[in-house]
Amino acid sequence: MKVLIVFIGLLIVNVTFVIYQGDLGRYIHLQTFLKAAAEECAAGAALYYDEEAYGHGTMIINRGEAIRYTDYIVEKATRILDLEEGENLSYEMEIDNLEKSPTVAVTLQLTTRDLFRLPFLKVEQVARSAKYQLADYERQ
Repeated sequence: MKVLIVFIGLLIVNVTFVIYQGDLGRYIHLQTFLKAAAEECAAGAALYYDEEAYGHGTMIINRGEAIRYTDYIVEKATRILDLEEGENLSYEMEIDNLEKSPTVAVTLQLTTRDLFRLPFLKVEQVARSAKYQLADYERQ
């Protein structure tokens, strides 16, 4: 009887480890996906510069085009994640039009159901950020 009780205890502990390992793998995969999407948003948005200002010798990011591009990438990421009702993917974008090196920072935040099945772990939000800065340039 003692062997059966020890076996059941060890079985429960091992099943808990297997469940945790699977959930953690899914969580890490989700973080990697959001980081890649945030980097794509920041890098792509930084490439939309104001052509008229560039013609006058200053590099300024076109805010409207940058927002439109980021909306497109976030919508595409939302479709890939196949979110359920009540879950959403949102973003915040900060554009700093410095004189010689404009910067775009994008933060993606996913609000979802609990990612871990174990009762003592609760993660309902995942956020990742990326920042892209155009290198200093000298107009010739």
